[in-house]
Amino acid sequence: MESLLLFVFAIGMLGWVLGLVGFFRAGTALSELRELRLRLEALAGEPKLDVLAAPLEPTTSEAISTEAAEPVAEATATEAVVPEPEAPEPVAPEPVAPEPVAPVGTTPEPVPAAARDLETLITTRWGVWVGAAALLFAGVFLVRYAAEQGLLGPAARCVAAALLGAALLAGAEWLKRRDDPLAVGPFGVDQAPAGLAAGGTAVLFGAAYGAGPFYGLLAPLAAFGAMAAASLIGLAAALRYGQLTAAVGLVGAFVTPALVATESPSLPGLFAYLFVVSGVALLVVRHTAWTWLGWATMAADAIWIVLGGAAGGPDVWSAAAFMPAAAALNLVLLPGAALDHPIGRRLAWIPFALLAMAGLVLESLSPGPMPRLGLFLLSPIAVWKGATEPRLDRLPWVAALFGLLTLLCWALPEWQPTGEVLSIEGVVQAVLPGAWAPQVIRPLIYAATLLAVFHAAAGLWGENRAPNPINWAALVAAVPVLTLAVAYAQIARFQADTGWAMVALGLTAGLTLTTTRAASAGAVQRAGIHAAGAVAALALGAAMLLHDYWLTSAVALFLPALAWIEARADLPPLRRVALAVAALVLVRLLLNWYVPTYIFGTTKIVNGLIAAYAFPAAAFAFAAHLFRRRADDLLVSVLEAGAVAFAACFVALEIRHGFGGGRLSEELDFEEGAAHLVTLAVQALAYLHLARRTGRRVTAMAGRILGGLAVGLGVVLLLLNPALTGAEAGVASLLLGYLVPAGLALAGRRYLADGSFRRGLAVYALVAGFAWISLQIRQIFHPDDLSVFTGDIDDAELWAWSGGWLLYGVGLMVVGIRSGARLVRLAALGVVGLVCVKVFLVDMSGLTGLWRVLSFLGLGLALIGLGAVQRRFVLPAKQA
Repeated sequence: MESLLLFVFAIGMLGWVLGLVGFFRAGTALSELRELRLRLEALAGEPKLDVLAAPLEPTTSEAISTEAAEPVAEATATEAVVPEPEAPEPVAPEPVAPEPVAPVGTTPEPVPAAARDLETLITTRWGVWVGAAALLFAGVFLVRYAAEQGLLGPAARCVAAALLGAALLAGAEWLKRRDDPLAVGPFGVDQAPAGLAAGGTAVLFGAAYGAGPFYGLLAPLAAFGAMAAASLIGLAAALRYGQLTAAVGLVGAFVTPALVATESPSLPGLFAYLFVVSGVALLVVRHTAWTWLGWATMAADAIWIVLGGAAGGPDVWSAAAFMPAAAALNLVLLPGAALDHPIGRRLAWIPFALLAMAGLVLESLSPGPMPRLGLFLLSPIAVWKGATEPRLDRLPWVAALFGLLTLLCWALPEWQPTGEVLSIEGVVQAVLPGAWAPQVIRPLIYAATLLAVFHAAAGLWGENRAPNPINWAALVAAVPVLTLAVAYAQIARFQADTGWAMVALGLTAGLTLTTTRAASAGAVQRAGIHAAGAVAALALGAAMLLHDYWLTSAVALFLPALAWIEARADLPPLRRVALAVAALVLVRLLLNWYVPTYIFGTTKIVNGLIAAYAFPAAAFAFAAHLFRRRADDLLVSVLEAGAVAFAACFVALEIRHGFGGGRLSEELDFEEGAAHLVTLAVQALAYLHLARRTGRRVTAMAGRILGGLAVGLGVVLLLLNPALTGAEAGVASLLLGYLVPAGLALAGRRYLADGSFRRGLAVYALVAGFAWISLQIRQIFHPDDLSVFTGDIDDAELWAWSGGWLLYGVGLMVVGIRSGARLVRLAALGVVGLVCVKVFLVDMSGLTGLWRVLSFLGLGLALIGLGAVQRRFVLPAKQA
C-alpha cells in the first residue's frame, strides 16, 4: 500500500508542478494587461475597474489556447466597456513615476518594471506555492494521524477537515479583498490568496469523500450531494483565484483517495467521486479554456481506471462503467466553439482514445464481460457525437478500432467442435453435425455481430443525412469486413473453413446490395466505397478457403480491383486503403520466416511459387499502372517496388526450388550461386534499361540495388571459388559464375553515370574474366576435383595457365587499342606482367623439357609483339 501511495503522490506532485508552470506563464501577461487597463481608464476618464474580476466565458475559437487564456478574456471584456477615445496629442515621457490615474486627454507614463531579485521571487511566488502544497498535505496527514491514533471519530474528522477547508477559503477571500489592484509588485498579482484557496479546495474535497464513500456516514444520495457541493466550491474558487487553485485543487481531489487508507474500500464510491470531480474540472475548462486542465483530468481518469483493474474484485464493474461515462462527460461538456480550433478537436478524440486504451488495460488485468461491455459502449457514444457534431464524424472510427482490439484481445479457452466423428478401424466414415457453435465461443460471436451490425446501421443512417457522407459510408464497407476477419482469426485461427467463407459471401452480397442502392441514388463515391467493401469481403472469403501462400495471393489480387474502383468512383481515400493492403502483403511475403516450410510441389517452374509470388508481382504491377493514371504518389512507388521485389523473390525461389528438389531449406552450392548471380545481373540490366526509357525512379533504384547484390555475390564467388573450396563445377556453371557476369557487368557500365561505379564494374569484369580462364583450364585437366590443395598440377596445366593468361592480356591490349581506353591497356600490361612473374618464378623451376621452352618462347614472342603493336598503333595516336 505504501508503494501505491508513493506512486500516486508522485503523479499528483507532477500535476501540481504543471499547474504552477501554467500559472507562471500567465503571470507576465496579467501584469502587462493591468498596465494597459490603467492607461485606457485614464484616456476614457472613468473610475478604476477591478482588474482581478472573474474571467468571462470565451466566445471565440482563439479562447481555447492554453497560453494567456485569462488575459484574452479580460481584454475582450475591456474592449466591450471602454469607448474608443480620440487620438491624444503625444506627450514626452517624464523621468518621474506617474500618478495612478492620469488626467483626461493625456497619455500616462508607463509603469517602470521593478528588478526581479531572487529574494522577492522566493518569498512572493515560490514560497507561496510551496506553502499551498504544505497546507494541502498538512490537512490530509492530520486527518490520517487522527485516524491512526483514534483521537477523533469519523464524523469529527470530516467536520474538522471541512472547517479547515472553509477557513482556508475565507482567508483567501479576505486577502483577495484587501489586495489593491493598482499596487503592482515586481511579480504582478499577490499569490497568497490563490495559494490559500488551493489548499482549502483540496481539503474540502477530502472531507466530502471521507463523509461519503470512505466512512459511509452519509447515504449514497447525500454523499453524492456532498461531493457535488465540494466540487462546486472548487469550481468557484478556481474561477476566482486562477489556474494555481485549479491545479492544486484538481491534484488534491485525485490524490486524496490514495492517501487515505480504509479496511473496506468501495470502488463504486471511488469512481462516483471521480466522476463528480471530472465533471467539475471539465466545467472549469469549458468556462476558462484552460486546456491543460482537460488533459490532466482525462489522464488522471485513465490512471484510476488502470488502478481499479489492478485492484480486481467483484466491484471492477465500476471502473468499466466509469470509462464510457468519463468519455461521454468530456464530449458533453466540450463547447462547440472549441471545435473550431485544432486543439479543441484534439481535446475531443485524444482523451476518448486515452480512456479506451485504459479500458483495454483494464480488460487485460481483469478479463470479463464488464470491461468488454464498457469498451463496446464507446461505439454508441462516438456515433451519437459524430452524428450531432459533423466536425467529429471520425470519432466512430476510433470507437470501432478499440472495439476490434477488444475482440482481438478476447482470451478464448480451448474448445472442440460439437460434431461427432464416426470411424471404423481408424477410418472416418461420417461426421454427425452438432450445435452451430460451442458455448465458449458464442459470446465472442454475439459481440462481433453486434459490433458489425451497429456500425453498419450507423453508417447507413449517416451516409444519407450527414454533411460528409463518405466517412459514414466507409463504416458500412470496412467495419463488418474487419470484424469478420478478427473473429475468423480468433476462432478459426486462419484455418480453411467453408462455413466462414459462406459468411463472407453473404457479407459480399449485402455490400453489393448497398452498392446498387448508392449507385441508383446517383452517389458515385458512396457506391465506390461499398464496392470496395464488397471486393474486400470476397477476397476475405477466398482467403478463408485457402491457406499458406494462397491466402496472401487472394489479398494481393484485391489491389487491381481497388484501383479500378478508385478511378471510377473518384475516391482518393481508397489509395490509403490500398497502401495498407500493399504493406500487409509485403510483410506477409517478404518477412515471413515460415515460407521455407510451405509446400510448393516438386515440379520445376510450374509449382506453387507462381501463385505465391508471380501472381502478387503481376497484381502489384497492374495496380501500379492503374493508380498511376490518376496520381504518381507514394502508393504507386510502393506498388512498383513490391512488384520488383516479388519478381526477384520468385526467380530466386524458383532456382532454390529447382536445385533443392522442391525443398527450400537445402544448402546452397556453387552451381546455384552462379545461377542466382546471372539472374540478379540480368534483372538489374533490365530495370536500368527500363528506367532509361521511362524515367521511373523506382525501376532505376531497383536496378542499382539488384546490381549491387549481383556484384556482392560475384565477389563472394571470386573469393570462394572452386579452386579454393573444391566445389563441383562444370563448364556451364563456370560460364554462369564468371564469364557471363563479367560481360553483364561491362554492359551495365553504359547505364551508370558515376565514374567510380563504372570503374568498379570494370575491375570486377577484369578479375572475373581472369578467374574464368584459370578455373576453366583447371576444369579441363581435373574435371572431378578443381581444388589446387588436393589435386596435382602437371606441366601441361602449368603451361596452359601461362598461355591462357598471356592470350587474355593480348586480348585486353587489342580491346584497349581499338577503343582508345588507356586503363584497359594498362590492365593488359598488368596481366602480361603477371605472366612474366609466373614464368620466371614458377615455370622456370616447375616446368621441364619442352614445356619450359614453350613457356619462355611464348612469353618472349608476346612481349616483342606487344612492343611492336605499341610503336605501330599507340604511340602515333598519342602524338596525334
